Amino acid sequence: MEQKEKSNPGILITKYLSGEISQHEVDKLQQWVSDSKENLNYFLQLKNIWDNSEKNSIYDKIDIENAFKFISKQLKFRSPSINIWNYWKKIAAIILIPLLLGNILYLIFRSYNKVATPEPVYNEIYAPFGTRSALKLSDGTLVWLNSGSSIKYPDRFKDKERIVYLNGEAYFEVKSDLKKPFIVKSTRLNTKALGTKFNVSDFKTSIFSEITLVEGKVEVNRSDSAKTGKLITTLKPSQHLSYNNLTGDTILRNEDTYKYFSWKDGKIIFRNEPLSRVVQKIGQIYNVDIELKGQEIENYSYRATFQDESLEEILKLLKISSPINYFEAKRIPLPDGSFPRKKITIIPSKRSV
Repeated sequence: MEQKEKSNPGILITKYLSGEISQHEVDKLQQWVSDSKENLNYFLQLKNIWDNSEKNSIYDKIDIENAFKFISKQLKFRSPSINIWNYWKKIAAIILIPLLLGNILYLIFRSYNKVATPEPVYNEIYAPFGTRSALKLSDGTLVWLNSGSSIKYPDRFKDKERIVYLNGEAYFEVKSDLKKPFIVKSTRLNTKALGTKFNVSDFKTSIFSEITLVEGKVEVNRSDSAKTGKLITTLKPSQHLSYNNLTGDTILRNEDTYKYFSWKDGKIIFRNEPLSRVVQKIGQIYNVDIELKGQEIENYSYRATFQDESLEEILKLLKISSPINYFEAKRIPLPDGSFPRKKITIIPSKRSV
């Protein structure tokens, strides 16, 4: 039969129309139909006769070769004056043939569920500095993307795992699916969950990577090539992980976790945080370099909540609440005409600038 099918594709077409075709044969038939307009016309002629004939419905079991002989005979002896195919062909030659070789052909085969699903298409969203973005994935998972971050995700999850790629910080409310773990592949970590709420902060420019779990359970692994698959820890609700990517040191705390993902609601919350931590967070959000001069000010403790304030407003509030001053360095254009990142220096208020 293999040699006969190669020389006579009508056998393959008949097997396809009768539902007696294998996936391997579908691939061969699709390739043959795609090779030329004549092949496509022949395929559609046989399909038209099959669809309008009672021959294929009066037998419980179909003899493929006899069925092909039947529709071939009908093709030869049909009168052009009454064959609806001839009328359709005139229209198709003018309008549809270019489309049929592509999209229409795909839809015909897909309607019979005989063609493999094409690979997922990946989308990428970037949240500019000073802004936030929100999106809903195809599985129903909700994602909030923080300032200066990007996420790459498929238009649908095809395999046994739901994988997205993160650069920066994002908050996830994962739709539960016990058969398909949800995995966030960030700069240095892989965070694996089933159905849960958690925050991932993993910027390329930061020494520390942080995971905060609100509900459910997540497993955190290293993702760099040197230690691929190395388990760091498993988090339980209300735990925050701080991982030093240089030393491998891990700090796992049980605490009020809202301050770590309050940014998704437009808030920046500090609860007795040292100034060094405060300026690091502000610098990430507003894309500025903030330098502290004077060791005595690094450990100034802050308890504050900022909500959608500008960088200038935040700096003024910090100055009011503690003995510090700040100034902005002059930005000199680079050789290519662009400007370097804004740089702000914070000093003790008694020190001369």
